[in-house]
Amino acid sequence: MPIGMLSARKKKNQILPSQSIWQTIKLTAKSITELALVTKKNNSGVPFNFTANRNFYYPDFDYFLKNSYQFTTISAQPGQGKSILIAHMVEHFFYSEHALYKNDIVLLLNVNSINNIIQNGLSLKDWFLKEFKFESLSALVSYFKKHPDKKEGKIVIVVDGIDTFLARTDFFKIFVDFLYSIEENSFLKLVFGLRTNSWVNLQPIITGSAFLTKNWYNGLFYDIDVLSNVPPLNTEEILGILSRLEEKDVTQEDVHPALLKQLKSPFWLQVYFQLKNENFSLELNDPLLCYEQINYFLEKKIFLAKKSTEKIFLLKKISENISKGNKGLRVAKETILTYINDYPDAYEELLYDGILIQEKRLSTAIPTEVVRFLNDDIYTYFLFIQITEKFNYKPSKAFFEYILENYTPKTLIRNYILNWSIRFCINRNEISELKNILKLPFTNEEKNDSFDFICSVSKYEISKPNSNFNKQSINMDFIDILANGRTMSPLYKETVKAISDNVLNEDVQIMLLVIECNIALIDIDKTLLVNAMQSLKRHYKRLSELFPINPYDLILYFHNNLIGKPNESKTLEEKIISLCHQIDKSEPLKNSQITTTEVLAYRMVVLTLFAQKNYAECHRFIMAILNRYPNIFYVRYSVFSPFLLLQLGQTYLKLNYYKKAKRIVEFVEKIIECDYTYYNQLYYCEL
Repeated sequence: MPIGMLSARKKKNQILPSQSIWQTIKLTAKSITELALVTKKNNSGVPFNFTANRNFYYPDFDYFLKNSYQFTTISAQPGQGKSILIAHMVEHFFYSEHALYKNDIVLLLNVNSINNIIQNGLSLKDWFLKEFKFESLSALVSYFKKHPDKKEGKIVIVVDGIDTFLARTDFFKIFVDFLYSIEENSFLKLVFGLRTNSWVNLQPIITGSAFLTKNWYNGLFYDIDVLSNVPPLNTEEILGILSRLEEKDVTQEDVHPALLKQLKSPFWLQVYFQLKNENFSLELNDPLLCYEQINYFLEKKIFLAKKSTEKIFLLKKISENISKGNKGLRVAKETILTYINDYPDAYEELLYDGILIQEKRLSTAIPTEVVRFLNDDIYTYFLFIQITEKFNYKPSKAFFEYILENYTPKTLIRNYILNWSIRFCINRNEISELKNILKLPFTNEEKNDSFDFICSVSKYEISKPNSNFNKQSINMDFIDILANGRTMSPLYKETVKAISDNVLNEDVQIMLLVIECNIALIDIDKTLLVNAMQSLKRHYKRLSELFPINPYDLILYFHNNLIGKPNESKTLEEKIISLCHQIDKSEPLKNSQITTTEVLAYRMVVLTLFAQKNYAECHRFIMAILNRYPNIFYVRYSVFSPFLLLQLGQTYLKLNYYKKAKRIVEFVEKIIECDYTYYNQLYYCEL
């Protein structure tokens, strides 16, 4: 016999002879409800005491209890927190210390309760008779209507999680007949927790009946467009849950905006909690966390689940046929009916698991069924999967050109596709292909966001034990990206440090140390500068071989200035002049031929000359670079070109060449009108 039934029997044995029939029913109902509450709490993806109690909903429910409505529905998509909301309300209104309805009878039934009844070989009618000594709920209502003096309050019956039963025609009919059988009264309240796909079928029956419509309370939060009255979590609720999970105050500034948007659906908080329990190391402000949560969720629900092949096939076909309508991304069910009929079980499981949502589109002349993904992020993932298949899982220039040509600029969907592509490339250690994002005419904002995301993913991947992007595999391709990208963000600095501490290739290590020294100089961080210089000095000979001028000499110049130590500026000046002559005499080269070592060295030389107030030599050096790379200012994929252009403009100002400086400003304004120019806004603010 199920535990709940044993518990009820035990309670009945404690009934006193003088106890009223109301109290007898209440004691039995309490034992069943307490067990159902325990089950709900144990099924919570996040510890129940960490969840949001959503007390904004309480006045609405209180209004329902106090007025003449007989039943209400709490309908929501899977994973939207419907069952948790019900559990909180049952505790608050009937069992808490200051509960308003302690004298009322509350009976909570969930899918486990009903399964136990069925497994015990009973019908619901038999079970009700055995537990409550009435043949049916209607009989119980009739009894108290005839004997009002025996009634000591209200009877509230809450039924949740019965969607799998309602999917069956016979059970659905029984449920509808049950609603019609309830005799109108003032003391029985029915609450049904339903998924919206169940409510889609039930709602027309209710609105088609004057009796049911009159007695149905839809609530203040009922959204007729989505047939739900459980709104998404708000920012305050999300931050409260995260604060309890993190055991510290979490503010809105601590959470990446994309993650905050994702966590409005409570099931993503469950995913985050599961990841956190697996020693997941990403911070809440890291945009990568959204993608890792999606990957983790789909891995558990799809890729490692039964019928994974059929499910993946269905999801790809659905994403392939989806279009954007007035109510979002969806597809008419009839369009994909062939695929559904081929794999009906897999489709039903996708609905039950909450990956897909099936809805009625009521705005058309003839109401039609539509299918959509529960979450647009999941839809975008399967779009991305289709692109990888199209290119045989091999990222390339053509791969990124396809994204460029087929997705609208400055849209969330293209941003998501680009980020999935970055994650895909780094996971496979196809780093060189990421240069295509900078070189192709993606917008400046997309290039800046992509560079940041490259930093996020690489910093995370290098920390993983079995990553393809690891200390042995990191090569100059990654340094090329770092040297050509924005250098002002904290994320960039963290990434350089993380990679520098975990790389074995000596030349790569040297490059990273040079970049670290540059970062330390920009931040005037003497401790970081000294530590990086000590490591760099051990590679002095190799530095001379790799770079056109030894960057250690340039870094030492700035270090000595910081600590007030005299410099042997003449020796350094001779080296710079020699390099300038060498560059000036070289044959003109294409922009594609400039190397990362040149970019790093030239940048440091220009800054050194400017710091020395040697503006004439600074001008000559920039002109020498222009002689070697005549079209360098037309590069749109590296922030080095905007940097060089602005340094030339500042040099003109120092030399009182105001007309030339004005032409630089005009040229800058012209190139930033080209949306795919890659630049960092901070550089232009300086001019």
